[in-house]
Amino acid sequence: MKDRFITTSNATRFLAALTALQQRGAEEACLMVLDGQPGQGKSEVAQWWATQTGSVYLRCKREWTPAWMLRELLAELRVQPQYSFERMYRQALEALGARARQAGRDGEPFGVVIDEVDHISRKGELLETLRDLSDMLEVPFVLVGMGKVRHHLARYPQIASRVGQYVEFAPATLDDVRALVCGLCEVPVADDLVDYLHRAAAGQAREVKEGIAAIERHGKRNPGQVTLAAMAGQTLLNDRRTGQPIVVRV
Repeated sequence: MKDRFITTSNATRFLAALTALQQRGAEEACLMVLDGQPGQGKSEVAQWWATQTGSVYLRCKREWTPAWMLRELLAELRVQPQYSFERMYRQALEALGARARQAGRDGEPFGVVIDEVDHISRKGELLETLRDLSDMLEVPFVLVGMGKVRHHLARYPQIASRVGQYVEFAPATLDDVRALVCGLCEVPVADDLVDYLHRAAAGQAREVKEGIAAIERHGKRNPGQVTLAAMAGQTLLNDRRTGQPIVVRV
């Protein structure tokens, strides 16, 4: 399978929300929440954006403390952390500020992605530290979670009020699946099999890629366009709900 990023409808909405956040009226409203069900490509899109823009990407840990979080942030910024929380906080402000100013001079966006934020969405002390950094720097912080982040943030009005954009990822459309197949699969695939894959994967990007890998394996053994009939009786992917294989039925 080809190693490339495909711009789906979810990715397009994410990028549009980031543009709107950059053009916000209230400077302090620079938090963004990206949520949705597992398997819809949130982490992939967020990591891709961070890589493309030179932004910071962090993955939350369940047992994070504010100090542990700052140490990981400084490591990502290639800054040797000092020993006290206060000093690490100042280091983070200085390093993020320098990166943001350089991005501004280059005409490029810059932000901080915090993935798996469900782990900390009920930890006010951690959220307040992120809010403080965002407020001081006026740099977008993208909080990526799995559907409950918005609800949990409602417990912290001073944080929720600073969310300038909410984006909820939805199941992949048929056009999204067609774009993923065309862009990633190394063998030609017939439209009837693309349609079947879309239904079998229930619009979940992770399952779509699993199906593409199965189609590609078949196509490399049997040159020519892979059709629905050609895959009949073969496992396309696994059902997330039951763990059972989904076999192609014609």
